[in-house]
Amino acid sequence: MLRTCHGAGLYVLASESVQIPWFDCVFADIGDEQSLSQSLSTFSGHLKQISNIKLQSTRQSLVLLDEVGAGTNPLEGAALGMSLLESFAQDGCLLTIATTHHGELKTLKYSNEAFENACMEFDEVNLKPTYKVLWGIPGRSNAINIAERLRLPSVVIDTARKLYGSSSAEIDEVITDMEKLKQDYHKRLTEAQYYLIQSRRLHSSLLNTRRKITEHSTTLRLKKLRDVSDSAAMARSILHKNVRELAASAKKTSQHNKAIESSHVSTTNSLHTASDDKKPTITDRSPSDAKKFDKLSAGRFAVPKVGDTVHVSSLGKKVTILKVDSSKGEVEVQVES
Repeated sequence: MLRTCHGAGLYVLASESVQIPWFDCVFADIGDEQSLSQSLSTFSGHLKQISNIKLQSTRQSLVLLDEVGAGTNPLEGAALGMSLLESFAQDGCLLTIATTHHGELKTLKYSNEAFENACMEFDEVNLKPTYKVLWGIPGRSNAINIAERLRLPSVVIDTARKLYGSSSAEIDEVITDMEKLKQDYHKRLTEAQYYLIQSRRLHSSLLNTRRKITEHSTTLRLKKLRDVSDSAAMARSILHKNVRELAASAKKTSQHNKAIESSHVSTTNSLHTASDDKKPTITDRSPSDAKKFDKLSAGRFAVPKVGDTVHVSSLGKKVTILKVDSSKGEVEVQVES
């Protein structure tokens, strides 16, 4: 009996991360324990080891049983094996793992929920185990197929298949179908997990793309608002500038008009002053009165224009300018009647 307790550990031979419960001890009945000195057959040796395990194991122990119920009559061995396993499940250890070739032990799952079937996947083409555990599927024997592969006489193989019986062959066929179904399930499960990972990545990528599009749209909207604001500010600046220029132009025009009016009034006043001082010389003409100013007087006062009406103080009348000769300093007027 192999017993491992307190401070010892076993490696878990698995390609993926595995979680297992904590065991206080690991008990194992593996191999052929027959002894000539103790008059123990293979079957007796196994029973002795299992009896010791049953006494020492606790509810926190792991028990490993190899080929339980083997080494004796198959029917009796199967019945004894079923009884032992039910005893361990009811009030024995925490977990029991047993291997067997007895088909009756494979039916425990359907009568007791504490049991579960599992088998090692077997490559029937190369006749080698793949070391992959298939849960929920009972294993089946490949003895006749292996014997045929090892080139045992065909007459022996055919006879063995006949003796094996059609019912057993049907059971093996059902098990084979279950294995294929399980393999197909695992294959589809792996594909589903792959596509799930891809869909999650795609979903993450789509979310990232949507975030970037939203950020880009926000940036464009803010840029447009800034452009509109800048354009409005520029338009207001140009409008204010034009208003200032128009106001300045209107002011200049008003000042120019006032200057012209002031100049006209100054000219009239100058003519009045010249008449009062009697500095200009006026010559009467027939039928109109012609008045002549000397050049000095014309230079000192503003020269009236043709059509202007002025008042001559010396005559005490208003006259209309008919002709202006700036070079001679003379103007020709017509006295109003």
